[in-house]
Amino acid sequence: MPRAVPIYSLYGEKPTEHTEFWAHAETIFSRSSLHSWEIRPHRHERLFQILHIRSGHGEALIDGHWHPFGARTVIVMPERQDHGFRFSRDVDGAVITLVAKRFAAELQGHSGLGEWLRRPSMTPMPDDHPDSRYLGESLDRAEQAIVQSGARPAPLVEPLLRTVLLLTSRLAGAERGQGETDRDRERLAELTRMIGENFRTRLPVEHYARRLGMSATHLNRITRALVGKPVSRLIAERIILEAKRDLVFSALSVQQVATRLGFEDQAYFSRFFAQNAGMPPKLYREREKALLES
Repeated sequence: MPRAVPIYSLYGEKPTEHTEFWAHAETIFSRSSLHSWEIRPHRHERLFQILHIRSGHGEALIDGHWHPFGARTVIVMPERQDHGFRFSRDVDGAVITLVAKRFAAELQGHSGLGEWLRRPSMTPMPDDHPDSRYLGESLDRAEQAIVQSGARPAPLVEPLLRTVLLLTSRLAGAERGQGETDRDRERLAELTRMIGENFRTRLPVEHYARRLGMSATHLNRITRALVGKPVSRLIAERIILEAKRDLVFSALSVQQVATRLGFEDQAYFSRFFAQNAGMPPKLYREREKALLES
């Protein structure tokens, strides 16, 4: 029998009948560091969350699939949606938790927004988009106002959060229509599945685009819009994720790890790993094992 997905108020805390707050904010570090940087699948009743990823990266479990995200991303998670997260150790960001009904009526009047808010979303904040800086500043100010004002957030919080959700939906392209957005999400989910099956063979972007019935340019446009990254980056991140697991949790040599991942040249693998992980594989293994033993 499948294991039931737990229901929490905040992650790790059982729900209560009477919520003392309508808005809560905390750093991602403060809770995820207590759980080895992984928030296991769960859901919230009557609450929805906004995650502001300032730096670092990770994966979000949405609709049963893990989707990668990077720095400068806004994740909106509606109530009653099963979800989970995996964060890098260097993640910097915040989680804002809101009572869902507080905003439902006020935001339904905005075209397309009510429907958009009923589904989870991951929205990158591109450096070249005019709304990105204002959105990031609004998220920071909302977080600070909630933390400073305690259980009864100041009046400034509500307009800030409305602005955050409206700007995020605009960046996410909600005006394109839910049908097109849903199709792109389905394509991204299928791409993620295919990469997971084939990353060891290091197939080119064009291979995945052909299987999805589109050009590589179009596929890159979809992945950049939904997760802020080109397909090549998604492939590289999946390879690096597997390499990190092998380096930390197996006794395989660096050469053996490289071979398992389709690299004939260990030196090339080491350069590839260092470019994507910030350090050579041997140093990464030593650092992570030291952290596990501490």
